[in-house]
Formats: sequence, structure tokens, C-alpha cells
Amino acid sequence: MGYWSETRAWIFRDPAKLIRYLVLFVCCIVVIVQLYECFYKLHDPPISTHSYYNLNETIEMPAVTICREPPYREEVLTTISGGYCPHPKYATCWMNYPFGEVSLDEFFENGTHDMSDTFIMYGLNGNANNLDMNSSLHFYMGRCYTLRPKEPTKRVSKAVGYSLLLDHSRVTTSTSDVDTGSAGWHVFIHEKKENFTEINMKGSGRVEYVFVSVNEEIEIKLQSQYFNNVQTREEACSSEEGYSDLKCGEHCIWKDLADNMQCSGPWMHEIETEHCNDTLSMRQLISDYKEVYENEDDFDCDCIQPCQSRIYTTFIQNRKAFNQPEPRTLIYIYYTTKLISMIEERPSYDTTQFIADVGGSLGFLLGLSVLGLIGILEHLTLFFCGGFIKKMQQKEQELKDKSSEDGQSQTSDETIDIAIAYKKPKKKSRY
Repeated sequence: MGYWSETRAWIFRDPAKLIRYLVLFVCCIVVIVQLYECFYKLHDPPISTHSYYNLNETIEMPAVTICREPPYREEVLTTISGGYCPHPKYATCWMNYPFGEVSLDEFFENGTHDMSDTFIMYGLNGNANNLDMNSSLHFYMGRCYTLRPKEPTKRVSKAVGYSLLLDHSRVTTSTSDVDTGSAGWHVFIHEKKENFTEINMKGSGRVEYVFVSVNEEIEIKLQSQYFNNVQTREEACSSEEGYSDLKCGEHCIWKDLADNMQCSGPWMHEIETEHCNDTLSMRQLISDYKEVYENEDDFDCDCIQPCQSRIYTTFIQNRKAFNQPEPRTLIYIYYTTKLISMIEERPSYDTTQFIADVGGSLGFLLGLSVLGLIGILEHLTLFFCGGFIKKMQQKEQELKDKSSEDGQSQTSDETIDIAIAYKKPKKKSRY
């Protein structure tokens, strides 16, 4: 009788065991599914968000970008272009523009306001040496100035924050796309590592904006939130020092516009394409740029988000008239507390939890132990390899039996020979 026949006879002899093994089979399927989920979570762990407050010993001050309103010198643009030109976005600036005689760099450079037209005094903690300043040219905003702190501040108060006294010598009607109703200053508050851009500031969510009019004194109180994102397989993030996704997006848009037009503008920095040199191409470039600027949808660029970022929230603490004979503006930007809101993403599954889940699934569903697992492996081995094992056992038994028979035969012959050899001769009778 073969092994399978014996197995069938065993099943019919004890059907209860069949039910137990069927239940065990179903439990094994459940365990396999759960183990798959455990391995998947270990490969791509879920992310949980933790929010808490932290009282820092030092405070990281934001960068502040100041853009003038109106952004351009109307009289300079009109003189150079040969037509009425309050802002380069108007077509009248380019109808009679002397291409080939006056470069576009000169047109934008002379048509914007320099630092002496903007700042009378500036400082952080009362000292201008605590700040780094750089300027940047933008099409709609003109020339903007960005102030960045060199070191974190150890105290929080109005006296140790930003103090800016701005001069606005030419008060004219606003000509930018930001409807303010009066001349003044666009104040953008953003992270220190971020470069200001007029395109992505609308959808970035990380740039705080305040408009300050001429002859106005304003106090802006700051609060900050720190975000720490975790890089996943679906969403990558950058921890590179000085990386700016806003600048990356802006450069991507400039590159696309320049490739389409085969020319660029002076505000499109780091683009190797030559500047437009005729009226038609310049007007078309400005039209395409306007379409991107006014579009509310995000432009398709391969710019990843930063892993660490700060978002600054502003509150107008005080706003009043600044009575000066000159058109000036006074701005204070400061913290009132060292308390920072921390929002961190963390992987909510690791190797320890994986081992615990695997052990819990096996132990709870199957009631397995080391000894129980050994027993199951023995049964599986007998089930799949029982016939082969039985044949090997039978062959082994046959060899043993044959060896035993040969041994018994040899022992019997030796006994007879010895008996014959040592058989005593019978004594002859005297009689």
C-alpha cells in the first residue's frame, strides 16, 4: 500500500484532523496576506505628522524683500524707448525702441531705482552690519532688494528686529499688477535660503506679503512654523544647503519661454539665450511671460520640495501715519516670543514593529511556537516526501535483512566446523 493510500485511509479514519488542517490552511493564507502587508509597509513605511511647540534659545530671522511701487522711472523709460512708457509691459515701449543702439540691459538698469532711492537707514538689532543685502531685477516688480540676517538673534523684541527707513522721492500712480491704490512698498517675508521670485510667490504658500504706503509707520509681528518633511519613494525632497524650489521653478519657466522664442529678456537671469532684438519678438516674449505670470495653475517643472522649510506668519501690531516732510516709510519687523511651532513628518513603521507584527500574526492566528513550527514542518515533509522516504526506508530495511541473513548463515557454518573439529572420538569397549 502506497503512502497516498495510507494518507487517504488516515483521513477517513479521523475526519476531525482534516477539518483542523483545513482551518490551518485558511489561517496560513491569512498570515501570508498579513505578512505581505508588513513587508510592503517596511519597504514603503507610512508617514505620520507630529506637531509640538519648541522654545528655542535663538531665533532665525526671515529674509525681507522690498520692492518699490511704482517700480520704474517713467521719464527714463519714455526717453530711451521713444514712446510713452510707464512700465515695460506696455506695447508703446517697444514700437519705436532703438534696438541695436541701446541694449535691453541698459534700458532696465537705468529705468529702475537704485539703493540710494530706496534706503535711508536699515539694520537688524540696530546695526546694518548684521545684514547681507543683494538686489534682483524682475519684470513686473522692477528692482527689488533682499535683506538676509547673518546670525540668529538671541533676544526677541522690537529693538532687536528689523528696522527699515525707506525713501520714496517720486510719488506717482501705481503701474504694477498689484492693485494697491497708492504708491509705497511691497514687503515680502520669506525664508532666508529662498530667493525671491515674482512668478511663484502666488502659489508657494511660503511667502508672506504686506503692502506699506508712503508716510506710514508699521510694526509687523512675526510667528514661525518649522516643517520637516520625510523623503518617500513617491515624493522626493531636497536637503541640499541653499536649495530653493521657487528659484528652480522660475528658472524652469524662463528656460521654456526662451526656448519657444529663441530669445530672452534682461530679467531672465542665467539664461544663455541672447536677448530679443526686435519689436515683434520682444512683445511676444512679454505676452507669453504675462500669461505665465497671471496663470493660477502650477507650471510643470521637475523641482522637488525642500525637506526642511519655515513659514512665517505676520500680524500687524501697529499701523499709523508717519508724519515727515519727505515721502518716507518706517517699518519694524520683529518677534515677541521664542516659541516656535514644529511640524515634523516621521516614518511610523520600522524593523522593530515589523518583527512584532510578524510575530503577532503568526502567534495569534496560528498559535505557533518553535516546537509547533517544527511539528508542522515534519508533517509537511512527510506529506510531500513520504513516498520517497518510505521507499528509502524499505530499501534500507531490505539491506539490513539481507545482511542479517548472511551473518546467520556464516555463523551456523562456523559452528558446525568447530564441532566437527573438536568432536571427541568414542572409546573402544574392552569387551
